[in-house]
Amino acid sequence: MSENSVVPSNPSALPESSRDPLSKMIEIAKDKELSDADKSALISYAQKKFVNRRRMAYIALISIVVSFFLLFVAAFIDGLAPPCPKDHTCVGILESIKNSQTLITWIEGFLTSIVAAYFGVSAWRPAS
Repeated sequence: MSENSVVPSNPSALPESSRDPLSKMIEIAKDKELSDADKSALISYAQKKFVNRRRMAYIALISIVVSFFLLFVAAFIDGLAPPCPKDHTCVGILESIKNSQTLITWIEGFLTSIVAAYFGVSAWRPAS
């Protein structure tokens, strides 16, 4: 490796927050001062630490996919629906959705930010 490389040659020189979660579990298992019960409790905690954050991101992602699927189904239904008779005031599904367009846009934006925050941070810092 060249002297001007931005990649550290010594992985142990990385900050504690960016180290692999597996290395933390190995350090816990090797620690002589901890009892076996403490080791198993800490390893269990390390495995379950971000389960709710992960669950929230997956729920947000599934909500986005389902809402877009329902939007396409609504467009398909509107496209196949017979034309409305002239003496009736029919409003299609997409026209009804258009009335709530701002609210739906904000909800989709918030769900997208949850997904982006979780997957972005978990890719940036493996320990999170």
